[in-house]
Amino acid sequence: MGAAKRLYGRLFVRGREHLGASLDPALSERDAMGILLRVACTLSRGFWWKLRLGSTAGRLFVARGVTILSPGHIHCGNNVKFEENAEIQGLSRNGVHFGDGVTVGRGASIRPSSYYGGELGEGLTVGAQTAIGAYNWIGASGQVTIGAGVMFGPRVTLIPENHIFEDNKRPIREQGVKREPVVIGDNCWIGCNVTILAGVTIGEGSIVAAGAVVAKDVAPGSIVGGIPARLIRMREATD
Repeated sequence: MGAAKRLYGRLFVRGREHLGASLDPALSERDAMGILLRVACTLSRGFWWKLRLGSTAGRLFVARGVTILSPGHIHCGNNVKFEENAEIQGLSRNGVHFGDGVTVGRGASIRPSSYYGGELGEGLTVGAQTAIGAYNWIGASGQVTIGAGVMFGPRVTLIPENHIFEDNKRPIREQGVKREPVVIGDNCWIGCNVTILAGVTIGEGSIVAAGAVVAKDVAPGSIVGGIPARLIRMREATD
């Protein structure tokens, strides 16, 4: 085994065997070297961003093309990863907080507040080891709280506000918005292209099927799907 593969194993496999991690024999020495160089570059960028963030508790990995706005409002645990072209805006009342091992996927957007002033958004808290998927949109104008170990598929949308539209004599855009928090419990799996609307709480250990639109609370341990999302079954059921 070459030096690059041995180093790869120490960094990415050792200590994670209980999670199913292993060194794939198909991984070539050249491939391992390429991954190590890419990681080194993201770690180097992360070092400079750490000097500007509100706080960090360890390593920060920042890939190419990442946009970070109002970094003083952003707080990171250890081993947080911002992947290519992600956009993280920190400006908010409560700040943006990422726990240990959080990943913000390629092209994802986190936007608590408008670029152009106005009322500040509430903010975002993400628990440890949660993976925000590629091209997710988290509009954290209302408070968004995501637990630990949550998995998001690509293109998930979280919208913690609704437009007010009751007055038919006024344009909808002039009637303002109503903000309501979105809460996602620990150990949930949110499938690709899911939309979660304002005021929704998704209970711990739940699964939301791909393409669902969630407009009402989801009980812990549920599997839901559809538009609007409805209960398919509870995870405890085996028949």
